[in-house]
Amino acid sequence: MDSFSPRDFQEWVDRRQSTHSASTVSSASTSVLFPSPATSPGSSSRKQSWQSYNDVVRLELTPSVQISFVKNGQLFKLKYTFIDICKDSTGALRCLELGGGLGQQTPFIHGFSNTKLPVPHLEHPKSGDDYPLRVSFMDQQTIQTASTVFMTQLSYKFDHWDDCVRFQELLLGSKLIFIGGMAEAKSKGRGEECISQNLRILRGHNGKRVMLFFANSQRRELKRYISIPLNCIGSIKPPKKAGRPALLELNPNFEILSQMRNLTIQFLDDDDCTAFCQMLSYDLTIG
Repeated sequence: MDSFSPRDFQEWVDRRQSTHSASTVSSASTSVLFPSPATSPGSSSRKQSWQSYNDVVRLELTPSVQISFVKNGQLFKLKYTFIDICKDSTGALRCLELGGGLGQQTPFIHGFSNTKLPVPHLEHPKSGDDYPLRVSFMDQQTIQTASTVFMTQLSYKFDHWDDCVRFQELLLGSKLIFIGGMAEAKSKGRGEECISQNLRILRGHNGKRVMLFFANSQRRELKRYISIPLNCIGSIKPPKKAGRPALLELNPNFEILSQMRNLTIQFLDDDDCTAFCQMLSYDLTIG
């Protein structure tokens, strides 16, 4: 499938504007999700698009991020030099506004539902320092450019690890303090939890640490992100030999931990396994 340049995309947007009345998205729903953009490009249109938000943080990129999505069977790949993360008065993420793209006349807005915030998903398990820095979202997202609104699945490809980390931290409102690629994770109660995924540990503003991973079990009803507070881990048994899994005994503090009972994690990298076990052992010691 051929990719489309920013100019191709802008021409597509211009064509869509002329037939906007045929859109399946109502004007009422778009006015709630996005304020109406100004008619002229530049700083005035940018200001109007996020002026109602209480918290706007700009992520400057080194040098850019590539956005990929499919619309009407066409693959678009667009590059932008910054992302504005916009949150409302409650701290909920409302939208991402991308700008600085070559040939783009209007900002590219990635909107989020008020009731469901998808976790930024790392598409490739981390193994070593060199791996694709691609973040996606599991569900379709609402996109707006100029007056065109549509639904699609987005992928963000970063050039540098620091940009990829900062993007996750701003969306999740937490500090990413550990990431390791897992070959497999199993729980005693639920069986296979996941294969070939990333395990992240996040620290919130209150200091609370949470372990986060995507359970991509073959059983459809179990496919979900699972978060486990580190203070819900009763004990950890590091592997006695390299290449062996670590074993976590879980306290049955809430339903999913009662179902899992324990968690066996096989890391792709022995150094990640060692760092993970040391972090949790220290946490259990001081806790």
